[in-house]
Amino acid sequence: MDSQNSNFKCVLDAGAFYAGIPFLSAGSYCTTQAVFDEVKHIKKSHGAIEALLDAGSLKLIDPDKKSIEKAKAAAKKTGDYQKLSKADISIIALALQLQTVLLTDDYAVANVVTMLKIPVQSTSSKGIKETRKWIAYCSACGRAFGPDAKECPLCGNKLKRKYKVT
Repeated sequence: MDSQNSNFKCVLDAGAFYAGIPFLSAGSYCTTQAVFDEVKHIKKSHGAIEALLDAGSLKLIDPDKKSIEKAKAAAKKTGDYQKLSKADISIIALALQLQTVLLTDDYAVANVVTMLKIPVQSTSSKGIKETRKWIAYCSACGRAFGPDAKECPLCGNKLKRKYKVT
């Protein structure tokens, strides 16, 4: 881990910006370019996000390829991969790379991060209560398949998703 990046209070997902966390709470935060691109319109007329960047309270860091691959593998293992955006994968990878707290309200993101044993906090009081592993199943013949399967190879029905608590 890069020593200059180890002093961040936490990594911010888009939900943290929408909740106003970096604007209301002093600290040193980081996020990825992909998340920044999703939220840069917030308070645009006041230049609030640019002010955070200029003041050094927010830093944009893109995760390395190794961390991105680990994040993708973990998301596939939990069955959340198909529900995650490029920005979601980038933020999981950054929290993994920096080994620091991730602030998010996205359950799929929190599920993957928890499985990776990275601390996660919620911007609301909800938070993640259990980790889940998703599977696809056929409601007609009852067979279970991997989380990426879309159609039952036996009877052709569209598969549904369900989870098991891990």
